[in-house]
Amino acid sequence: MLKRVMVVVAVVMLMGVLVYANLAAEKNELIYLKQILPQTNFEKTSDSPPIFKAVQRNGNSYFFVVFGEANGYGGPIKMATVINQLGEIQQVVVVENRETPSFLNKVLKANYLDQFKGREANAPLELGADIDSVTGATVSTRAIADAVRQGSYEAAVRQLGLNVPQRTESWQFGLAEALAVLLYLAVLMLGLVWKKPQTRLLTSLVSVVVLGFWLKIQISLSSVSGLFLGYWPAVRPNIVWYVIVIGGLGMVVFSGRNLYCYWLCPFGGVQELTSMLKSEPQRRRVANPILKLLPKVLLWFGLLLIFFFRNPAVGSYEPFGTLFGLSGTILNWLLLLVIIVASIFIYRFWCDCLCPVGAFLEICLNIRRRLGKAFRHLAKPASPDQTPVKQ
Repeated sequence: MLKRVMVVVAVVMLMGVLVYANLAAEKNELIYLKQILPQTNFEKTSDSPPIFKAVQRNGNSYFFVVFGEANGYGGPIKMATVINQLGEIQQVVVVENRETPSFLNKVLKANYLDQFKGREANAPLELGADIDSVTGATVSTRAIADAVRQGSYEAAVRQLGLNVPQRTESWQFGLAEALAVLLYLAVLMLGLVWKKPQTRLLTSLVSVVVLGFWLKIQISLSSVSGLFLGYWPAVRPNIVWYVIVIGGLGMVVFSGRNLYCYWLCPFGGVQELTSMLKSEPQRRRVANPILKLLPKVLLWFGLLLIFFFRNPAVGSYEPFGTLFGLSGTILNWLLLLVIIVASIFIYRFWCDCLCPVGAFLEICLNIRRRLGKAFRHLAKPASPDQTPVKQ
C-alpha cells in the first residue's frame, strides 16, 4: 500500500511541475536584442513571429531582427536572424535552446552559423542545397536552418516585400533510414517470430556501428522527456529519428518484451563488448535491490528537472553523446570511463544501476502487462456456475 502511495505522489508531482512550467513559460525577446545589436533602438513590427526594426542611433541605417524556432534532437532551438535593409542576412545567433549539448556544441565548433552570413533573406537555406550539414548532428543543423528560414522568410515578405520560393518539405528516406528499418525488422523477426536469442549479440553489435557511431541516434532521457514536452522534430526530414525513437518505444510496448535494451541499444552493445574482456563462466549482474532501484530514482529526478526548466538537457546525464559523438566535458569523460571499467567486471552495469531509459521502458512494460491482464480478465467468459439464470 505504501509503495502505491509513493508512486502516485511521484507521478502527481511530475504532472504538477509540468503544468506549472507550461503556465509560467514566458517568451520575452527584448532580453536578447541589446546583446545582439547594442547602441540600437528597437521597434516591434510583428508578434508572430516576433520581428523588431532596429534603427541605429545615427539614423542612417536600420536592420530587422526576427526570431524563429524549430525542434532539434533534444528540444527546440530558438534563433535570432539579423537582416539589413538590403535583405541580406548579417548575423545568426542561437538565443535559446533545449538541444542535447553534445550535438549543439559540435555544430557551433564547426562554425556552421557562418554559412548564413551574406545570404539573401529569401534564399532556399536548405541542407544539401546552399547550406552544408555537420556530420553527426544532422537533426540539429536542420533545426537551425528551419528556424532561420522561418524567421527570414517572414521578414522578407512582411518588411522587405520580397518573394520567397514555394517550399514543400520532401520525405527523406535514404540508406540511413533503410538500415534502421531493416535492423528493427530483423530484431522483431529474430526475437519474436523465429526466436533466435543467439543472434542477439549480432544485432547489438550492428546497432553500435549503425545507430551509435554512424547515426548517433538512440532512445535517451532527452528524447523521452521531449515527447512529453511536445518537442517533436519535423516528420518528413527526420524519419530516422521516428523509426529509432518512436519505433523502439512502440516495439517494447506492443511486443511486451524489452527488445530495445537487449537487442538494439548501442550503449548496451558496447557493454556486451566490454564484458568479453573478462572471461567468466557466469556473468555477474547487480543483485543489490537498492542499486537496482536507483535508475527509477534517477529517472524521476531527471524528469522533474527537465519538466521544471522545460529543457531536456538539464536532467540528462547519459554518456551516449560523449562516446558516440566523441565530445563532452571532463566530467562526461570521467563518467564514461567509470561506466566502461565497471561494465568489464559487472555485466551491463549501466543498464542495471544508472540507465533512466531502461527504467522508463520497464515502467511501460509493467503498465502494459497490467492493462493486458485487466483486458483478458474482462474478456474472459463467465464460468457455468456464474452464468445468470434466465427468469
